[in-house]
Amino acid sequence: MPPKQQSKVDLAKKQKIVEDKTFGLKNKNKSKNVQKYVQSLKQSVQPRPELSKIDAKKKKEEEKAKEKELNELFKVAVSQPKVPPGVDPKSILCEFYKAGQCAKGFKCKFSHDLNVQRKGEKIDVYSDKRDEENEKETMEDWDQEMLEKVVQSKSQEYNKNKPTDIVSLH
Repeated sequence: MPPKQQSKVDLAKKQKIVEDKTFGLKNKNKSKNVQKYVQSLKQSVQPRPELSKIDAKKKKEEEKAKEKELNELFKVAVSQPKVPPGVDPKSILCEFYKAGQCAKGFKCKFSHDLNVQRKGEKIDVYSDKRDEENEKETMEDWDQEMLEKVVQSKSQEYNKNKPTDIVSLH
């Protein structure tokens, strides 16, 4: 149940208890002694909401103070590395998690898997590294002799593989 509905149900139960205990009392609203008794029952059954709110606030403040003190005691200078563009942050281990201080949990954009450090870079399936090696050497780097050799070799290949002359029938 949500907290509001639960508190309404609790209030109804408490009022029912007060009515049951005061059932049969004559002149509930007239006699001072009876009125005091009824008020004392109401106060004993229903705690004042102001005090419970104040107590809850104090508890929260105390918990925050304890957590802050623990963080200060065990504080280690931790900084998250910058993610280079094009790199998945889940492939980088969260430094706060490594130090035991990551409070984001599954919402953290960095990995909380300690085995991620052992993994290497992902292999690019869509590009051929052999092509990259050949692309390093271009025609611009050739001298005149190299150009002449390439032209001769290409002309010889063309002469060997000379296309056939197809004569049209029409």
